[in-house]
Amino acid sequence: MEILIMGAGAMGCIFGGALSLGGHAVTYYDVDQNKVDLLNREGFVITETDGTQKTYIAKAINLIEDAPAPELVLMLVKSYNTAQAAREVSLVKKAKTQVLSLQNGFGHISIIAQYIDKKQIFPGVTYQAACETKPGQIFHSGNGLTTIAPLIENSRSRNKNSSRLLKNSLAKAMELAYILNNCYIPAAASIDIKPIRWQKLIVNSAINPLSAIYKLQNGELPKKPEIARDMMSLVMEGVTVAQKDGAHLNYGEMWASVLETCRATAQNYSSMLADVEKGRMTEIESINGSIMRLGEQYGIDTPLNARMVRSVVAIHGKNDQMRLNQY
Repeated sequence: MEILIMGAGAMGCIFGGALSLGGHAVTYYDVDQNKVDLLNREGFVITETDGTQKTYIAKAINLIEDAPAPELVLMLVKSYNTAQAAREVSLVKKAKTQVLSLQNGFGHISIIAQYIDKKQIFPGVTYQAACETKPGQIFHSGNGLTTIAPLIENSRSRNKNSSRLLKNSLAKAMELAYILNNCYIPAAASIDIKPIRWQKLIVNSAINPLSAIYKLQNGELPKKPEIARDMMSLVMEGVTVAQKDGAHLNYGEMWASVLETCRATAQNYSSMLADVEKGRMTEIESINGSIMRLGEQYGIDTPLNARMVRSVVAIHGKNDQMRLNQY
């Protein structure tokens, strides 16, 4: 299968490396010319938690017209780059191209749908965990489940056409999960991904901003009482909004999930902390900002999520006053 990875960061390399081991032709697209040159020249190295390493040869591009017509596209760009990436994909996709988005936060699927037919889009949630320790060096800290769903919603009507469309889309989601499983990535298909997406969003909202603010590895966060209290409050706010949005989550189970994620990725520095340290924009607005905006929509106060957004945006740079004033 011809596969195009949009975004050659840590997660792009993890998925691309696994797919290439499974015999697929993988092309990495990235806007960073230095990253593209490095991948083409040296490839990349993935280090597993047991210390084993493997070097991967990579074909990377930064001009979308150089991409082979893809059968599958994995969207792994930062959420704020979604529109640009979707426009690029629209130039090379075929009628049967499938677009699997494994991005953080909420809002990116509706952006992709402005450029790609909904029947071709598959929202996904992944608990793979990785970080780039230095250019071309990836630490793979977690081999968690990836869940894929069709974007076509389960219609309440008895319309045979809509039921057939949903059935076909679910079958395609199952095929994608089968492909990933055959490439050493645990995967499953689901008819309803909303609660799974909310679970991942709340986990990210409780870990990422605090790791960026305090500059700590994930495993250190719950050990600090004042940070643990903030994490618990962020989970409470997130679950309250999620329940109003129709995702039936339990606070205790979500708090346990956050603690387990911290344990499983204890050695990780979050991607948000990496972005802050490298002076890049963060995904704070698509993570905690999404909870804050949905809270406003439902009349639910989310003061700690709002504080996380203000704090991380402020850290990002003194010249970012315009974004800071929005919060």
